Amino acid sequence: MNIFPSRASTSRIAGSRRAVTALLTAASLVVVSACSAPEQPSEEADVQTITVVDDAGRTVELDGPIESAVVANRYNSELIRAMGEIDKVISVDTNTAQDRAYWPQFDPGNVIGKGQSELNVEKIIELGPEVLILPRNGKVDEYAAALEPVGIEVLTVTGWDNGNFADQLEILGTAFGNEEGAQQVTEFFETTRSDIADRVGGVEPAKTVYWEYGDPFTTAVPGTSNDGWHQMIVAAGGINMFGDPNLQGDTVDPERILEEDPDLILKTTSGGALKNTGVYTPPADGEFATVGEEMVARPGWSDLQAVRDGNVHMITGFAGGGLGKIIGSVYLAKWLYPEEMADIDPDEVFTQWLDLQGVDFVPGHTYTVPAAG
Repeated sequence: MNIFPSRASTSRIAGSRRAVTALLTAASLVVVSACSAPEQPSEEADVQTITVVDDAGRTVELDGPIESAVVANRYNSELIRAMGEIDKVISVDTNTAQDRAYWPQFDPGNVIGKGQSELNVEKIIELGPEVLILPRNGKVDEYAAALEPVGIEVLTVTGWDNGNFADQLEILGTAFGNEEGAQQVTEFFETTRSDIADRVGGVEPAKTVYWEYGDPFTTAVPGTSNDGWHQMIVAAGGINMFGDPNLQGDTVDPERILEEDPDLILKTTSGGALKNTGVYTPPADGEFATVGEEMVARPGWSDLQAVRDGNVHMITGFAGGGLGKIIGSVYLAKWLYPEEMADIDPDEVFTQWLDLQGVDFVPGHTYTVPAAG
């Protein structure tokens, strides 16, 4: 007996084996294909984490560009609006929302607190934003600790800080995913500051300034919460007569003003706004004059050169604080050095700043006290 299969049998067996093998291979491919099918992208996979080092030196991680924020301090809100992201802001503080003409979209009855140091944590949690934005002179660490458990981030941006203005816009541009809009605001600030410096930077001797905010004899000392106003004077080519960072407090000895006899006196007033703030609507007729008369009537002031020459000027916190206070610098430089600044119209620069926010210029935010004769 032939125990080996015939050639025909061998062909049939081989064919059967090839068929089985083919079937198994096909089945395997189906299984492998099913196991290795691409997963549908989840929402988490689409999230692009943004890491920002804020103005307090804190590292803040955001789940993508900001889509909802609450903001303390009108300087911050102005910058956000100028760069084109104000629609992402769902609520602000009272100091901002008080100005119904300037911020009609914000309800004073639905705010996050009075200001950056008097915020309502419960209200912020109720509103449920992704992030709270406030300046570094607010209670940053306290609010961060209170909001962390509910997943609300705290981002420090100091819009009034004209000494590090570009840094503030870089933070905002990154956080909102709008570097182009932020850069546009930065360039306007830097161009304006350069225009002033080109004209008055080399003037010798530089003129001295006594600046006052709100209450009598309250002034700008470097390194304090009024540091931005000190920087405003410096950017205008002036010398802050109280520019010594070693001074304590923000009020001064009235006798020093009489002793140093500054070249120019500038009063920043709130007008009808909450104390040490500013609103779009200028002061009522006669309000500037009344405040100015009080100032020049102080003991010994009639002998000051600035009073005799008509170099006592007034500006609202709204105008003076515009664009990180560089608007105030333009006006101040014009008053200090009228010849060097002859080709610069502060009202025009102020108008450009308001245009960037989609707001019309309104006159009446400055005043010059008549010379004492």
